[in-house]
Amino acid sequence: MNSLFARLVAEKHFTASERKIADLLLKNPQWFLDATTAKIGNKTQTSSAAVVRFAKKLGYAGFPALRLDIALATTDNKQPSLSEITADESVDDILAKTSARFKLIPDTIAQQNNASDFLTATQLIEQAQHIFIYGIAASSLVAQDLQQKFTRIGIEVIYHADFHQMITSIQAIATDNDISIIISESGNTYETLKFQKISLDLNLKTIVITSNPDTPLATNSHVILQTATQQFDKVRFASTIGLLSQLYVVDILFYTYISRHYDAAQEKIALTRARIDQDL
Repeated sequence: MNSLFARLVAEKHFTASERKIADLLLKNPQWFLDATTAKIGNKTQTSSAAVVRFAKKLGYAGFPALRLDIALATTDNKQPSLSEITADESVDDILAKTSARFKLIPDTIAQQNNASDFLTATQLIEQAQHIFIYGIAASSLVAQDLQQKFTRIGIEVIYHADFHQMITSIQAIATDNDISIIISESGNTYETLKFQKISLDLNLKTIVITSNPDTPLATNSHVILQTATQQFDKVRFASTIGLLSQLYVVDILFYTYISRHYDAAQEKIALTRARIDQDL
């Protein structure tokens, strides 16, 4: 039996509401996978909040993360596998598993983010003189991508991989109108928490891109843009989902800004492309 289902059967400390939700999941996992938290709450006579609490009690960051593992648990021979890569696996199987993960990202991001959050984040960018972006490890790649995108359309973006250099930059040039965008899948890394504290000390508003909305990094931010993650018992292939979902969120944010400044952005992109074609 899948470990998730085994735990649902064996768990002795569910509340009455949680047991109703667990029983529904055990009875019809495919229906549960396709349903919203509100629909599950209605069917079990509980609530959306109860469904979210149920997911967190199982150790997930929220319902979307649980949903990803339900997809894994319900995978059969007719569906692409969401299980871990194994030793001596064929390239075809690796392609199928990777594709299955990527296909889950758009629905997960759409489910756990409101359009208003992207709009609010865009408005903060519009009002800022400088944008300070920080992320470490894999998140630093996303920070660089975000810097490249917005710099190309004429927005002043500051990013340094070196934490000390990032701190000195924000201390030296930040104004009250500026913002920080902080990227962290876990929401718990020391450097990102410290960078947010410095940003808030300087009266900057912060946008946080993270998979965990319940960490201090997220709860102390002005806007949360939530990414996807997945839990595994073995080697963490979930980093693929985390990184790709961060890039997906960044694209949505960027295109939201582009759509509100379309002509000016297109002009900047055309000028930078012409310069590259001319001189390289």
